[in-house]
Amino acid sequence: MARPKKELDEELLLKLAQLHCSMTEMADIMGVSKDLLNRRYKSVIAKGKSQTKMKLRRKQIEVAMSGNHTMLIWLGKNMLAQSDSPTLEEDVNILPWSDDIDAIE
Repeated sequence: MARPKKELDEELLLKLAQLHCSMTEMADIMGVSKDLLNRRYKSVIAKGKSQTKMKLRRKQIEVAMSGNHTMLIWLGKNMLAQSDSPTLEEDVNILPWSDDIDAIE
C-alpha cells in the first residue's frame, strides 16, 4: 500500500516563494523534501516568485516616475538598453581603405 500524499498549505508556500526563500528553506519550513516541492509544487513556487518580481518592477517604475534620477537611469539602461556611451550607427562602419596613393586624390 502506498504512503498517503501529504497535503501542504499552498498559501503558506506561495507566501514563502513571494519572499524568495530558497528551496531548502521552504522545504524545512513545510516539513518536506526539496524534491517533493520541485515535483508537486513547482508552479506555485514559480507563481509566487513571479508575483514579487512584478511588484518590485512596478515599485521601481513608480520611484523613477516620481523623479528619482538614479532609478530613471538604471531603468533606462536595463529596460531600454541605453548606455552612458551610445554608439552611433555611422560610428561602427569601417572606413574605406586603399593602399593606392593615387586613389586618394
